[in-house]
Amino acid sequence: MVGRPQSKIFCESLTRSSNYTKQCRAKGYLMKSGHYRCKNHGGFSDWNAKTNEGKFKALRNLRSLKHLSDEEIRTKYIIERENP
Repeated sequence: MVGRPQSKIFCESLTRSSNYTKQCRAKGYLMKSGHYRCKNHGGFSDWNAKTNEGKFKALRNLRSLKHLSDEEIRTKYIIERENP
């Protein structure tokens, strides 16, 4: 096994597949609450962008759209700008 598995800090969430009896085995990151959560249980996902600016930022980071300019992404994916 690679690394130091005995010193690895695991996520403290319980898995649904085990009917909430087994702990998640992914690497845990310390949260503000003092608990360790993985990227799945800690809310690190960017797929839930709410604002148009957040959606644009997520699109701009996609590998398939790296070669496009900002304006090309906005016109291709028709992101409506919010009225100030």
